[in-house]
Amino acid sequence: MEQIAKSRAAIVSKWARGVSAVPLPLKVLSLLGLGLALGLAFPHNEAVRAVYVSGTYFPRLIVTLAAVLVFHLLTAAMAKLILNHKERAGKLFLRIVMLYVAMGIVSLIYATLWLGVLSNIPTTQAGVSLPTPLGWVKQIAGTLSHVLSQQPLLQALGAAMLMGWLTATVPALRPAAHGFITAGDRILSVFRKLLWYYPIMIGCLAIGIPLKFGHRGLALYGQCVLWDMIVIVVWCVAMMLLCKAVTRRSWKQILSYYGTVWPTGFGTGGSYDTLAVNLISAEKDLGLSAEIAEISIVFGTVLNKNCATMSTLIVTVIVAKLLGVPISLMEIALLLPPVVVMGLESPGIPGGAGYFMSPVIAVLLHVPNPVLWVSTFIAVYSGLIPMFSTAGNTTDDGVVGAILQDCFQPARHPVAATDETTISIAVKGKT
Repeated sequence: MEQIAKSRAAIVSKWARGVSAVPLPLKVLSLLGLGLALGLAFPHNEAVRAVYVSGTYFPRLIVTLAAVLVFHLLTAAMAKLILNHKERAGKLFLRIVMLYVAMGIVSLIYATLWLGVLSNIPTTQAGVSLPTPLGWVKQIAGTLSHVLSQQPLLQALGAAMLMGWLTATVPALRPAAHGFITAGDRILSVFRKLLWYYPIMIGCLAIGIPLKFGHRGLALYGQCVLWDMIVIVVWCVAMMLLCKAVTRRSWKQILSYYGTVWPTGFGTGGSYDTLAVNLISAEKDLGLSAEIAEISIVFGTVLNKNCATMSTLIVTVIVAKLLGVPISLMEIALLLPPVVVMGLESPGIPGGAGYFMSPVIAVLLHVPNPVLWVSTFIAVYSGLIPMFSTAGNTTDDGVVGAILQDCFQPARHPVAATDETTISIAVKGKT
């Protein structure tokens, strides 16, 4: 009997090691497909419905704690950015931040234009006339002011930005800044430790798409993936052309960099998981100096989630269609300012944008059932969508580095790093 028990334990241990060795994106895709198939095949089965309901508990918890999580995470991110990087980056700090902010704004405008082409959503709601540019700005300000005065989540967003800046810049408040950073790191540590549950939750929530919406839900999910692929792939091609036009990079350098980093980002689905490869390739393939690679890639990993915000707008339109929430291009335009801010501070973990942006979007759109919105949003923002987003986010970091090196430091010529030992030592210091 003892020998049988040991044999069973060895089999279980071997099976557990095999499961842990499977890449996270593959687990997500597999359980996403299984969930969709179960919901479609057994729409009236009580056990299948119970599995779906079990997947909604964690999103409910996120909605309940959203204001606290947003405040601590954004405060920590802002304080950490100023304390850890401002002196080290020197004069380049402001330039790199401005580049990422500008890219975030341009990418959202670009995605909105694509939505106008791909979707059939109206420019404005029925009976509402299209405002002038000044009227549009006033409408954004009025809407945000009204929502900010009514919603704790948006208040937490604004307070976090202010608190992070104050605690990092006022010497007497530095201990508070370090406290927020510690709290933020612990929150993200909990989420990273729960990543094993992420594929399971996605599989459970995926059951709800065909369960509630039938074949229409599956068709809209497929449409969402297709739109996301078109928007991000075209964006990446445009960024490659921009890099060739405004920097001294050769096509060989650009294609080598994209050929290394894009598949890695697509495969991992998380910016932080791609950091080491991105640093190496930015120096070795794209020919960035060690200083510029460190600043652009490390800052970009923290700051740049522009492709994730584009995916967020696309998923918002699809989820609105699924749930029957009225939406127009004007509502999408009203989302741009807060989504830009959240894109700069969103954690670079797989599916992070779905967790942390969906509650705020639900508030801004006045969704009648925020819990259903968040759970549906997380289910749709899964599988291939965060993989495309990460591939675009990470390669954009290298392009920003090339622009920074060639356009703002013209005296420094691109250097293709060849000492792989030196590079590996530098990367070990970052990971």
